[in-house]
Amino acid sequence: MFKQILFALFAVQLFLPASVAIAQENKRSITDLGKSIYRFQDNLHYSIFIVGKESVLLTDPINTEAATWLRKEIRQRWGNLPVKYVIYSHNHLDHIGGGDVFRDRDTHIVAHELAAQDIRRNQMPTATPDITFSDRLRLDFEGRAIELQYYGPNNGAGNISLYVPDARLLFVVDWIVLKRLPFREMYYYDLEGTIASLKAVLQLDFDMVAPGHSVVGNKEDVRESLAYLEDLRDAVLQGMNEGKSLEQMQREIRLDKYRHFASYEQWLPLNIKGAYEQLARLSGRYGQEK
Repeated sequence: MFKQILFALFAVQLFLPASVAIAQENKRSITDLGKSIYRFQDNLHYSIFIVGKESVLLTDPINTEAATWLRKEIRQRWGNLPVKYVIYSHNHLDHIGGGDVFRDRDTHIVAHELAAQDIRRNQMPTATPDITFSDRLRLDFEGRAIELQYYGPNNGAGNISLYVPDARLLFVVDWIVLKRLPFREMYYYDLEGTIASLKAVLQLDFDMVAPGHSVVGNKEDVRESLAYLEDLRDAVLQGMNEGKSLEQMQREIRLDKYRHFASYEQWLPLNIKGAYEQLARLSGRYGQEK
């Protein structure tokens, strides 16, 4: 009986979703990406920060507990350097929570104007941006260029890229995920907007991309993610134009060239549903299926 109980407990752990299992571990880490750029992990969320000689530049603080941990780690490893910039990738609170942890009189909170507008409108419990921009913003961080750019709707309000030219490094949250399918039904995505944003960001000269979720990769990995979204869209459109139901498309569409992506089996039917709903609304066909 004791062995049966142990096996049952093991089986429960084995088949827990990855997000639950990792969250239980409360996994936090800092990884050196080179050129004084570091990747911060809090469970399934990631951000980056840059350590200068006199100060620190941070991206998404993620949440209060994670930000408190990160601030302590930075002080232990690099001394009491002030945080000059905290840059929000977009408006989603699961990435930008905890901004108040780094607020100081000499700290600037930076975000796209649409993200800042939504943060204020919803009275989000994080530091309010004091520097905003519309299309592009170039920051000088101790003589080092940091380029922020908005590409239009993709995932959330005011979602931008952060590009470090001298490191040929790109940081993007939510609308770039590598070697993994987009999250479930893609409810936060603008499918066509994400495709357009990916095409635009590929014009930048980068070697490394460190997303807000999933693994670190390169430009070819971004091209592969773009190809997946285009193939998903085209397969769903073809099914719709052939008069197929959503349930039929979920059974029949198999994008097997992306089988190596994480969450392929679990999320492909959900991705199909999300793409179908967006495309049907866009064409005025949503709710008209027989």
